[in-house]
Parts: sequence; C-alpha cells; structure tokens
Amino acid sequence: MTGPLDWSTVDDEAIVGAMAGVRVWARGGQRAPHKPLLLLWMLARIQNGLPGRARFTEIHDPLRQALEDFGPPRKSHHPEFPFWHLRSDGLWVIDRGEELERATAGSRRRNNPPKSLLLDLDPEAGFPPALERRLRSDPQLVNRIAHRLLDDHFPPSLHEDILDSIGMPWIQHTAGRRRDPEFRHTILRIYEHRCAVCGWDGRLGSRDLALEAAHVRWHTAGGPDTEDNGLALCSLHHRAFDLGALGLAEDLTLTISQHLHGSRNVEEWLHRFAGRPMRRPQPGCPVPAPEHIRWHQREVFRGPPRNTPSSPNPALR
Repeated sequence: MTGPLDWSTVDDEAIVGAMAGVRVWARGGQRAPHKPLLLLWMLARIQNGLPGRARFTEIHDPLRQALEDFGPPRKSHHPEFPFWHLRSDGLWVIDRGEELERATAGSRRRNNPPKSLLLDLDPEAGFPPALERRLRSDPQLVNRIAHRLLDDHFPPSLHEDILDSIGMPWIQHTAGRRRDPEFRHTILRIYEHRCAVCGWDGRLGSRDLALEAAHVRWHTAGGPDTEDNGLALCSLHHRAFDLGALGLAEDLTLTISQHLHGSRNVEEWLHRFAGRPMRRPQPGCPVPAPEHIRWHQREVFRGPPRNTPSSPNPALR
C-alpha cells in the first residue's frame, strides 16, 4: 500500500485485497500467522455485533491462545507484535500510538513496545471507523475476507477449528488458492488408497471414505503439489498431523506429541503409533522429502515427542 485508503469510497475488492495483503514476517520458511489471526478475531467480533475495536487486555489472552493452538510451536507467543505492527498496513489504528512511540524511542526495542507497557497503558485499537462501518454493513464482505485469510495461511483441515475457536459464525467455505487437481488422485494412488499411519482403506461404493491427501509442508507455506510432499491419511490422522499432534521423523517413523492426552481411544488411535514406521508408498515412488519433514517438525509438530521403546525415558534406565 502506498498510502492510507479512503475506506468510505474503495470497492470491496480493494478491501479484501488490503486485508489479505497484510505484510507478515518471513524468514527461512517460518510461519508467522500473528496478523491474520488477529484480523480473524476482530472480524468475528464484527460478525457477532461487537465493536470493531478492543483494548490490548481484551485481545491479549484470546490471541495468545490462538497463536498457541494454530501458530507454529514456540516457547513463547507474542500478541503484542501484531497488535502494534498491524497499523503499518493502513487498516489498524491504535489510541495513544504516539505516546507508545515516544515511550520506546531511543531504546533497543523501538520497533516493539514491550508487552508490559501495553498492559500498563492498555490502549484501544481496531479498524478505522469508515472501514468498520463497511464491514458491519456487509456480512458477506467479512466472509470473503475471512475465507482469504484462512486459505492463504492455514490448511483446509484447520479452518473450522479456527472459526470455532474465535467464535466466528459459520460461513460456507469457498475455493481458495488453486491446487493441482491431480495431487489427491496421485497421492492416494501411490499409497494404494490406505492411510500411511493406520492403514485405513474404507470405501463407500467406488469412492474412498474419509481418506485424504495431506501436504507435509503446507500448500499455504509454499509446499508443492508433488509426490514427495504428500501423505495419504485418514481424516483423523490428517487433522492430527496438521495440528501437530502427529509428526514424522526423517527416518520415516511416526512421532506423537507429549502434549496429547486422553482416554483409551487416544491410546488406540494415536499413542500406539509412536516410533512405528509409516506405511510407505508403492515401490519406486518417492517418500516425503527431508526438507519438507524438517519444515513440519519446526513449524507444526508440538514437540517434544513421546518416548518409545526404542528411545526410553532416561530417568527409567
């Protein structure tokens, strides 16, 4: 964007483009969905009839939880970063912004006001008034923006979970970025129409039942529609893989997050696969490439992995 938009006169496409085009931090393939998650949370407020502005203390906890649930696995999460930096995209205004700038001027954290300062001053922020009026008057426009943010930053298997977590009224999904239509057929064929984790091969007549083609490195993160970036997974294991409960080691053994817990069904459907080799594709077909596996380990899997008989707990030796 070259300058602030006059939100009262721009057309819908410009609004969708401005929201979808927010600048996200990028380095070495790392995920940074902070701004998209904040925008989705604020759009959910609009759809629920709430103000399109909120104080930092109102935003902090739900945004931190969203980052923990749907962002990359990190030791800490920083809701203050998108709250502050989203204003550079021209669609976010912060009360007392100049006061915050003065308070951090000359410090080594000039570009990132410390969270303690934001909690202390507790500024209010949100959409410019003219933009809020446009969004509030057109729920379908809000839907379109939400679709774009979801399609551009998250795999389809997580969309409903994200919408539920932020309280967004259900919206019908629309087609997002184009994917190779042959990817699903190719992946299911080379894995012989069986889940690479549990071997599920159910069919309803001539159609596969609850069997899907998963990207190891997400399509939204630049993952290609190639055989060495795909896995055939049943619906349960696809969702677990995209949420980081299930992972893959470079030796093609399955990893299960220590954060996953539950009853006997969890043991049956997930825990028991820890340390087991994945079901490989047909001979002569490529297995997932190490670079895609490493991306998933770094950006999705919720480590550390559960101990297995081949890697016992050192405290028990």
